[in-house]
Parts: sequence; structure tokens; C-alpha cells
Amino acid sequence: MAELNSVKTKNIFFWLIWLLITFSTIYLLYDFIIKNTGFMPSQPIQFSHKVHSEDFGIKCLYCHSSAENSSYSEIPTTYSCMVCHIALKNSSALIKPLNESFDSEKPIIWNRVYRIPDYTKFNHQVHINSLIDCSTCHGEVEKMEKVYQFRPLTMSWCIDCHRSPKKYAILPREISGIFTADIKFDSLDFAKKNYYSIISPAYGMWLSDFYEGEYLKNVVYPRVFSRANENCSVCHY
Repeated sequence: MAELNSVKTKNIFFWLIWLLITFSTIYLLYDFIIKNTGFMPSQPIQFSHKVHSEDFGIKCLYCHSSAENSSYSEIPTTYSCMVCHIALKNSSALIKPLNESFDSEKPIIWNRVYRIPDYTKFNHQVHINSLIDCSTCHGEVEKMEKVYQFRPLTMSWCIDCHRSPKKYAILPREISGIFTADIKFDSLDFAKKNYYSIISPAYGMWLSDFYEGEYLKNVVYPRVFSRANENCSVCHY
């Protein structure tokens, strides 16, 4: 009888271990394959967004200008990089692949950090025109030495954000470059800069009718985010 109980105990212990391993495997597969957060692929050039954006203040839209007026966000070409690096740090070993690309006219093949399924679509312009900052989905890239996937971009996460944008949506920040300066010359030697928003709130509304005069570090505020569209065709072809 004691031997039978011992066998039963061993069997129960075995099944508990098996269930623990199974559920752990499922969780890891979901976390690393489906959610994919933290994914940080190696790149052909050791590019630091922290150096370029946080240290030198280069705005997101300076390099990714198409994000403001098209569905995709472009990767800057070698020529865009050489605007600065033709003279700055050009002899550095880190710039060598850039020089080779420039001289040979062969583009640099960057490894994608974010990828959505072929049957889905994401429109950068729509989100920026809704006053949603880049960091909402990408995190504070200006603080990253190496870019990694910040959000899971799963269907459940996107729907959750559309239903409750206040939980995730971040208003445009100055470093994003979504705002521009209108330079008006009051005299020959004095230029007055008036910062204004180049986009309008497609979703939600402003808390003030006269929002153009309200600024926080040259960024227009505040805004109330409303529930976004959840029709299937918004995200799926």
C-alpha cells in the first residue's frame, strides 16, 4: 500500500512538472514570438538614437519625414546621413560602412525592429494627424542606444489603445518634430519665432477653443482623446 501511494505521489509530481514546463513554454512563446517586446536585432551600423536625438536634439521627423504625410515611416538614405557625416566624424571606424555605401551607391540594409502581418496595415500619417506622439508605440527612442521593440503590437493591444487611448496615447513632444516654427521677420535684424501645430485633432477635441496660444515648451496642449475607430477595415485589408 505504501509503495502504491509512493507511485501515485511520483505520478502527481511528474504531471505537475510537465504542466509547469508546458505553461511556461506557452507563455515564453507568446511573450517572445507573438508579443515580441524587447526584440533588438543587430544592425549593419552601430547607430545610437541617444547620441543623435537626446544629445544633439535631432528630431524624429528630420530623418523619418514621410511618417507625417504618408502611411509608412521611411528609413533615411545614406545621402541623408552624409549631410552631416561628410564632415562630422567621417574618419571614425563606425562610419566606414556609411562611406562605403555612399561611394558604391549601394543602400544599407537595415534589419527591421517592428513588423506587422501582411494582412494588416498601419498608417503613420493618421496617427500623427490625431496628435499621437511617436513614443506612444516606439517608446522614448531618443534615450535608446540601440532600438528595440517597445510595444507588442498585437491585435489585442491595438484594440485596447483604440478603446482607451488615455491609457497609452502621448501628446506630441518637441523632440518628435511634429511641430514646426513659423519665422516672421519683424525687422531686418530680428526674427520672431511663433511655434504652431501643423496638424489638427482628427480624433478627440481641444479643451480650449483658442489652443494656438497655449504652449508647453513650444508644444500645443491640452487635448482630450476619444475612442478611436474599431472597424475591421481600419487595420485589415
